Amino acid sequence: MKIKKVISAVVAVFTALVFLLGLVIFVSVLKADANKVPSVLGFSVLKIQTGSMEPEYRTGSVIITREVSADKLQKGDVISFYSTGGQIANEVNTHRIDDILYLKGGERQFVTKGDANDTVDEYPVYERRIIGKVVFNLGVFSGSVIGFLQNPNIILFFIVIPLVIITFLEALNLVNMIVNRNDDSEDEQTDEPQRKRKTKGKNSD
Repeated sequence: MKIKKVISAVVAVFTALVFLLGLVIFVSVLKADANKVPSVLGFSVLKIQTGSMEPEYRTGSVIITREVSADKLQKGDVISFYSTGGQIANEVNTHRIDDILYLKGGERQFVTKGDANDTVDEYPVYERRIIGKVVFNLGVFSGSVIGFLQNPNIILFFIVIPLVIITFLEALNLVNMIVNRNDDSEDEQTDEPQRKRKTKGKNSD
């Protein structure tokens, strides 16, 4: 019985986590802006478009970035940012910090470089143009999966609705478990006086 309860609790937690993931993706899609990367709770999901960061970040890989204060960034960190100039101005780029420049007034500029590139990027990155630090690489396979999930119709009918139903059913199971446990406790308390009376009767004989 205890094993069944543990399994039910694990399933409930897992379902809740999957539901939250689907909700985050759904909100991310709703907040999407052509000129700005959507962010949910400081996290953004991005896709590597070129091979400039290979072999660690292959083309098509999906990465997760987290908003971070510029003063916590260090040389060697991989960041995603809006490019400053050239043909890719204002486009999202993901490169490694090669050097940090300190400007008057305390602002920082970050010299970046792709791992597969021979030279550093032509334009340094202002801290206000940083999207976040890369904290996780989901790999190439996840690219097609995320692309599939970013369709609002797919999210609504194949993720959000089923997860809501599953979560509701798991909640009912949890309530039933609690009710049954209380009933069992009441039955034990009711049976206790009867056992005492039977024991007393045997002793009097």
